[in-house]
Amino acid sequence: MAVANIPSPQPGASILLAFSPSLSSPSSASSNNPFSSILLISPNQLSAVRAFSALEAGYSVFVAANKQESWDSELAIRRAKGEVKAVDFALGDEATEQEWCEWLDGLPEEVRASCLLVALNDTFARPSTSSTTSESAKEAKQWTRRSYSSSEGFKKAANARRYLVNVADAPYLSDFSWPSSYRFNLSSSTETSPSTTPQQQLKSPLQIAVTTNSSSCRLAMRIRREMVASLPENVGDGVLAVAKLRKELAVGRNASVNKDSVKGWKDDGEEGDEEAVVEIGGTGLNKPVPQLSVAKSENLAKVEIGGAGEQTGEHKEGSDYLVSSCRARRASRAAAELAASSWTAVEAQRTRMGYIAQISEYWPLNRLATVTASSLSTPSTPAGSIPGSPTSRHSLSLLPPPPQKGRIILLGTGTGSPLLLTRLAHLFLTSPKGSPYHVDLFLTDKLVPAPILALIPPDRQSSIVIAKKYPGNAEHAQEELMQLALKGARAGKTVLRMKQGDPFLYGRGGEEVLCFRKAGFEPLVVPGLSSCLAGPTISGIPVTQRGVAESLVVCTGVGRGGRDVQVEGYERGRTLCVLMGVARLEALVHSLLNHPKSPYPAYLPMALIERASSTDQRVVASTVSQLSSVLARLSPHRPPGMLVVGWAVMCLEGTDGKGDMDILDSKAGEEEDRTRVEGWLWHAGYRERHGLGEVWRSFVDGVQED
Repeated sequence: MAVANIPSPQPGASILLAFSPSLSSPSSASSNNPFSSILLISPNQLSAVRAFSALEAGYSVFVAANKQESWDSELAIRRAKGEVKAVDFALGDEATEQEWCEWLDGLPEEVRASCLLVALNDTFARPSTSSTTSESAKEAKQWTRRSYSSSEGFKKAANARRYLVNVADAPYLSDFSWPSSYRFNLSSSTETSPSTTPQQQLKSPLQIAVTTNSSSCRLAMRIRREMVASLPENVGDGVLAVAKLRKELAVGRNASVNKDSVKGWKDDGEEGDEEAVVEIGGTGLNKPVPQLSVAKSENLAKVEIGGAGEQTGEHKEGSDYLVSSCRARRASRAAAELAASSWTAVEAQRTRMGYIAQISEYWPLNRLATVTASSLSTPSTPAGSIPGSPTSRHSLSLLPPPPQKGRIILLGTGTGSPLLLTRLAHLFLTSPKGSPYHVDLFLTDKLVPAPILALIPPDRQSSIVIAKKYPGNAEHAQEELMQLALKGARAGKTVLRMKQGDPFLYGRGGEEVLCFRKAGFEPLVVPGLSSCLAGPTISGIPVTQRGVAESLVVCTGVGRGGRDVQVEGYERGRTLCVLMGVARLEALVHSLLNHPKSPYPAYLPMALIERASSTDQRVVASTVSQLSSVLARLSPHRPPGMLVVGWAVMCLEGTDGKGDMDILDSKAGEEEDRTRVEGWLWHAGYRERHGLGEVWRSFVDGVQED
């Protein structure tokens, strides 16, 4: 089969860039950055809106205005305050290209030396500023606007001088456009900035922007509004918290970097694009990482972040000195243990940076604001946060009554959609106090999605503990979760341990049952809908189908301790579902193609299903030999994901969309099979579907409205 073609570019899109001279030269943007100003032509309302955006981005703003033209009230205030500067402008609505050339060449030196972006904003109809004594003109307001030919002359003249231009209401004359954007606020609990007044709403670093590429500006604004409304109010606080955390870790990391090896790069401790490689494509966050032992994970928790525990030489008095000395000794011992185990502080810092990426990707957005440096090096919840049973004040006993025996529940939360939860799971998540299904403590990990956690009542959201079960830290996090469950149960609480999918299908539920049983607690295990069945079904892949697939094999892509797993050999009538195999896709493909007993055909259909049943589900289908290279070119994979291998992947589509149900009955020749697959994949060599299907989406939307 021919190598899959690369995607063909389709015109009509934009490169969405974020310009910010204040970020590239934070100390003195105007003096150090040659592109630190923007020129807006016409002092109207549109220029006022764009001036505000430019000022927040750190630009110096110049406004070109005719002396007879009235200024927008907001823009006039900013001019009086010195936030924007005026530039003389006297060209008429029919100005020629030559006149534009002369005006641009006559701009003040501070404009010509620093300006990159120029916006022509007087192309809308506006009241005429010409002086006339005509009675009819006094009675009827005259309107005018710049002509198209003059605007075209402006673009040619400006482009010849290396300016990028935007012509209002003329996308075909514009080099760039302003998307519909929104900047999120910070909550009132966030630390205030010295530059803000008590009456001023603090802004976060988070902005979103939407463009329809001039197809419908009004629709872009509506889409932007609905995006904003769908996000938590404190999402901006979360972005700021993660940024602070990255900066704290960068300080500690940079202290251990050999400055002679950075080849002149300035290391200012600010966030860079270390995760950009992850975002290019492929498996991304799901790539294999070294597995940490429990000892290494515990030592990781002991090492102070960013040198926070080091003594500065300043003498400390009393108990403060003793506490600081103890911390210093503990950090020293931890560092020695790390060194003895070849686990260096640099590696520990790198691991923490990886955890930040995982937190950013998987934590519920409304909880990101609580992330701190200590949360990466302490247990998921404070040791004393699980209260015991209170002692009755009317008790005649001098001793507190023995706590009620607690309960532990292992709950399968299914594939990720709240609609696919079992009835019993929904009761455990939502029942109020006094109900036999009431839960006191919720233990979960990153894979249980936010829509499931959102079902827990608001007054008990603080009882949710999300373990740091990130790549490489699974063993330590698993032990931590089991100990937290036992502590809660011993305090008489009902503890709910949530697991994505089913607890006994690669959920490590068995070892938890034995751990709890040994401690005297027999857990209740509640099954959940596994993605190995629901994922393909929602994606239009019947794992068994008469005439196509007679059997199903489910396996994992990674064994205990990260070792590879040997999969079953190829059978034409078998569907293979691989859970947790995307991270090792290339190794898996190699084992399939080189199976010692029954190799898989290179052209056999294979599909990746990621985030099954979620609104952002994605299915990428290709062949065994090509899927890995296809994924490397597409947007990065977001776990959880599963792989489906076999003829069932294409049987409901076939070569013409009418299906192909006689695969087992037809002649099983290589040439016929290759033709069948090529007809299914067309010339692109792969199929990609985003989101739930139309039927599923309409049903889900209807349920949510109800």
